[in-house]
Amino acid sequence: MRLAILMYHKVDELTPGTKHPGNYVAPRAFEQQMDGLLAMGYHTIGFDQWLAHRDHRTTSLPDKSLILTFDDGYKCFARNAWPVLRRRGMAATVFIVAGRIGGTNSWDADEPQETLLDAEQIVALQSEGVSFGSHTMTHPPLARIPADLAFEEMTRSRRVLADVLGRTPDVLAYAYSNQSRTVRALAARAGYRAAVRGRGGLNSRWTSAFALRRIKVEASWTASDLERRLRTRF
Repeated sequence: MRLAILMYHKVDELTPGTKHPGNYVAPRAFEQQMDGLLAMGYHTIGFDQWLAHRDHRTTSLPDKSLILTFDDGYKCFARNAWPVLRRRGMAATVFIVAGRIGGTNSWDADEPQETLLDAEQIVALQSEGVSFGSHTMTHPPLARIPADLAFEEMTRSRRVLADVLGRTPDVLAYAYSNQSRTVRALAARAGYRAAVRGRGGLNSRWTSAFALRRIKVEASWTASDLERRLRTRF
């Protein structure tokens, strides 16, 4: 069994002045991509299902299992992405920057500031079936800061999100995909069961749970482009 994890940031029209247009996928393109995935026979699952499979607590997963992830927790997820997914019965995991809930992407000082989900919206989305994970406390590159600060970023974010969600998140997304052997060990020590990085291919049962690969979906990809890239990896 191999697992594809797709990475999105903003499902929205391109904001003028952005220096990172690759973080945007237009709503119409996103809808076409989701229809394409379903037509190809993909089934969205959650990290809990994948981890149970890895730990031999379940015997099988659907063919072409896929996890959809959304980094940072922008409000456009609730506005543009989740309605598309909910209508199609598709699952999603959103990674929240715990110290910026209800704020903006202040870690990107050179980018247009866009609003993030607030606590009330996060709780409402969870009640509708959205899963949430940690994207650290303030979005620093964890391998480039002292280990004690990196550990604090990971542990504090779990505590803050537990207060909001009523449950403690156990999956982490490394900010900027910046990680190392030390950071991975700290994530395990902080209580996470898995962590994801950025660009990469597919995952197998033997892929490290703290170095799960994701495929970053580019703004320019059509449904056919996405299909072609997934076909070359499966």
